[in-house]
Amino acid sequence: MDAIKKKMQAMKIEKDNALDRADAAEEKVRQITEKLERVEEELRDTQKKMTQTGDDLDKAQEDLSAATSKLEEKEKTVQEVRD
Repeated sequence: MDAIKKKMQAMKIEKDNALDRADAAEEKVRQITEKLERVEEELRDTQKKMTQTGDDLDKAQEDLSAATSKLEEKEKTVQEVRD
C-alpha cells in the first residue's frame, strides 16, 4: 500500500512539474508574440517612412531638374545678351 501511495505522490509531483513547465512555456510564447507584434509594427512604420522618403526624393529630383532647366535657359539668355 505504501508503494502505491509513494507512486501516486511521485506522479502528482511529476504532473505538477509538467503543468508548471507548460505554464512557463505559454508565458514565453505570449512574450515572444508580443515582441513579434511590436517588431512588425516598427517594420510597418519604417516601410511607411521609407516610402515617404522615396516620394520626397522623387519630388526633390523633379524640382532639381526644373531648376537646372531654368538655370540653363537663363545662362543661355545671358550668353546671347553678351554676344
